[in-house]
Amino acid sequence: MPAANEVTVLVVDDDPDVVLFLSSILEDAGINVETASDGHNALERIREHPPDLISLDLVMPGTSGVRVLHELRKHPQWSRIPVMIVSGHTRDGTVKRDLDDILAESTISGPAVYLEKPVTPQKYLEQVCRILGVPIAPPAAAPSSGGVRQELARLLEMADPAVLEEVLAQLKARAGGGSQTDGGEGEGGP
Repeated sequence: MPAANEVTVLVVDDDPDVVLFLSSILEDAGINVETASDGHNALERIREHPPDLISLDLVMPGTSGVRVLHELRKHPQWSRIPVMIVSGHTRDGTVKRDLDDILAESTISGPAVYLEKPVTPQKYLEQVCRILGVPIAPPAAAPSSGGVRQELARLLEMADPAVLEEVLAQLKARAGGGSQTDGGEGEGGP
């Protein structure tokens, strides 16, 4: 059974927030992470250093995740890399049909697991560790100085409340499609 620090997961998603979220989960568990923002970039990373597992979004601009699966099947070495689909589109008719077509004619066994977005950190980590045969370290075993949550809590304690209010207003505006909170100042500029 390999240790977490002996395996590498390639996280492929066009949303930088999703890449950060999934990468942080894995890094906090001690797993090595490579990232790619689209299918083309993913294939370059795979050529440079084939990962032990690929966490793959299906719908991306340019080279889609379905196309990446198609390319994986062409290469005997790559076709053995387990793939975990993490997508909000695994049930969309066109995407599902394209994926089924690729897998039907493929020498790869298909994705090891499908996770529908949004995915919970615990479920994501459990699936990655199960596929790779890596033990999941219990939360109590995590180093006291590590972890995104601990670092965030430390930074929040030291942060200026006015800065926190501004950041919160920006996050709400982003999540709400641009609406601003009451009493918040709008951003100037272009």
